[in-house]
Amino acid sequence: MSNPTNAPAQPTWSGSSEQQTLAERAFNVMMLQSAFFPENVPVRQTVANLAAFIASQDGVDASALESTISAALEANSQIFRRIDDGERVVYATTRLGYYTEPQIDTRHTFAKRLHEPENPLPIDDLSVVITRTRPALTTIEPVFISDYWQQRSPTTGEEGEIINVAPISSSSDAELDEAFEDDVEPVAVAPVAVAPAAVVEAPTPVVAANSTTLVLPGGAALDFAQSVENILAVHGSTIQAALSTAIDNDPLRRIVAFGDEYFAEENIPTLSKGDLRRIREYIVEQGEPMPDTSILSDVYYRNPRDNDYVTFRFALNYRLNREKDFEFVGVQGARLWSAKGLPAVGTKRLKTSELGQFYSFLEETPQFDDSLKQTSPDDIKQNRQLSRFLSFFEWEYGVLPYDAAMKALLPQPLLPEQRTAILRIESPQHYSFYLAELRYPTANRGGWLHGLEDFFKEHLVPGALITLSATDDPSVWTLQYEETSGADVKLLQQDDKKGRYAFVKHTFYCDADNDLIASQDRLPRLKNMKVLTPGERRRLATTAGYVLEQVGQPRPGDRAGFELSIDDLFLGVNVQRPATRSYLLGELAEEQDFLVEEAAVIYFPPPEDETSVENKNFDQDDE
Repeated sequence: MSNPTNAPAQPTWSGSSEQQTLAERAFNVMMLQSAFFPENVPVRQTVANLAAFIASQDGVDASALESTISAALEANSQIFRRIDDGERVVYATTRLGYYTEPQIDTRHTFAKRLHEPENPLPIDDLSVVITRTRPALTTIEPVFISDYWQQRSPTTGEEGEIINVAPISSSSDAELDEAFEDDVEPVAVAPVAVAPAAVVEAPTPVVAANSTTLVLPGGAALDFAQSVENILAVHGSTIQAALSTAIDNDPLRRIVAFGDEYFAEENIPTLSKGDLRRIREYIVEQGEPMPDTSILSDVYYRNPRDNDYVTFRFALNYRLNREKDFEFVGVQGARLWSAKGLPAVGTKRLKTSELGQFYSFLEETPQFDDSLKQTSPDDIKQNRQLSRFLSFFEWEYGVLPYDAAMKALLPQPLLPEQRTAILRIESPQHYSFYLAELRYPTANRGGWLHGLEDFFKEHLVPGALITLSATDDPSVWTLQYEETSGADVKLLQQDDKKGRYAFVKHTFYCDADNDLIASQDRLPRLKNMKVLTPGERRRLATTAGYVLEQVGQPRPGDRAGFELSIDDLFLGVNVQRPATRSYLLGELAEEQDFLVEEAAVIYFPPPEDETSVENKNFDQDDE
C-alpha cells in the first residue's frame, strides 16, 4: 500500500541499545533534511554535522560523539551506506529506510519527443510550418537614438562611424513573390559615414580578449579569478567611483541614487502632494527632525517585515530629497528629515554666516589647526571619543569648532550637497539631551557644532574639560565632564543689552583649566570691554589690537604701545572670537603694528586721524 503522506519508513535497528538510539536519532535528523525528497532519493550527511547537531541538543562536546556515531552507523550498514569520495566520508540513506542507488530514466526525454515524433507530419502538411506568403510590410516610424547609445551601438564602424542601411521601398505582393522565387544576387550598399555628435564620455573599463582581467579607468588591473572579498578590499573604492560615474552619465536616468543605495527609477513609487503634506505636518508636530523609519511607521503604518519595506524606504528618502520643503539632516545609519516650519537649532545671537567666517581659517589655513597636537585621527576613530577644553567663545555661544579632531570623530555628510546634520547630545550625568546642529564647511566658510549653549551655561565654565563620545546610534552622542567640589569665581559674562562684558559671581562643579577661566582675579581689566561687532571681530588683527589696548600694559617711549603676555592675549581674543594659539601668533607676525616676542606681544597703534578722534569722543559722550 502506498504511503500518501510520504512519511519515512521505520527501520529495524541493530547494535547495542546506545548505538540503536544514536542511529535512530541520526536517521530522524536526515529525514528532517529530506522532508520534501522523493522516497528513493538518497540524503547524505557527514558524521561531523550529525555530531554537532546532537551535541547541541544534549549539551556535550561534539568531537567526543563523532566516533560513537560512526560506530552506530556502521552497526546499521543495512540502513546507512558509507560513501568515501577521497576527500570526505559521508553516510547516505533514503526515506524507504535503506539506501538505493539513484537511477536516471532516459526512456522518455524531451530530446526524443522533439526529434523523434511518434506521428511525424506528412509532406503535404508542411504548409502549416513553412509558408511562402509574406506579411504586408508596415511603415516604421523613425525613432531618435541618443548619441550616447550611438557611440556604443554594435553597428558602428571604426572611430564611431555609423553605418546606415538603405530603407526597403514598398512594393506589390507579386513583385515580392517574384523576387523571392528568383535567385538574385544581393546588391552591396556602400556604407554612409555620419559624423557623430561630440559626446564627453567617462572612461570605460577595458576587458582583454579571452582573459579574466578588467582594466579600470585609473589603469589598475582587476582579476575576476580572485574572490569577491579580495576584489572589493583592493578595488572597492575605484569600482564604486566608476559605477557612480557611469550612472551619473546615463542620459535616461534609469538608475537613481540616494547616498550609497541605487534603485531602478521605474520600480520606486511616487509621493503625492497629499503624502508630502502629511509628512510635513507630522514632522512639524513632533517639533524636531524625524528619522525615515519613524515616518514610515507613524504615517504609513509600515514595518520592516513588509515585502516592499526597503523599496518604499528608498522611495521616501529619494522623493523627499527632491522637494524644497524638506531638508535631509541625517547621517549614515540614521536618516533624519527636517521640514519647513521647524524652529531653528543653535544660537540666535550670531548669524550662521558670521560663525562660518569666524571658523573659515580652519579650512583656508589648516596649518593653524592645533586640535591634533595631543592625539591622532586614528586614536580618535578607534576610541570613538574626544576630550577638549572649552574656550570662552565656545562656552558663551554653545559652539564647538569642526576642526580636524572633530572631523575624525563626527560623521561625514551622506549626500554631496548636504549642508547640515542634526545630532542628539545626551548628558548621562543630568539625564537630559539637547539637539545640536552640525554645520559642514563650504568653500569659504568653516564648520561648527552648535546648540549646547544652555548646557554649557548651566553646568560648565570656560576652560572646562569635556568629553564627546559616540554611541551605537550614529545620530546620538554623549557629553560628559569631570565633576568636582563646588568653587566660586567672579566670572566674565556678556551683557547683551549693554553690549559689554561684566564680572558676575558664579559657582561651578567641573574640572577646568585655570589659565582659560576668564575671571576677575586673572584679567580684571576685561570689565566693561565692549562686545565688538561681527565686522570688527572678523579680522583677527583688529580684535587683538583692541584687546591689547583694553587689557595690555602701556609702554612709554618714542613709539608708544601696549604689551600683554601671549597667554593673556590668547584668553582675551577668545572672549571676542575663536582662534587657535598658532593662528593668533601666525597672523600677528605678518602685521607691522605687532611685535611677537618669546612670551609677550606688543601692539603699536597707528596714529589717529581727525575722523577716528571725533568718533571716539562721540562714543564717550554716549556713555
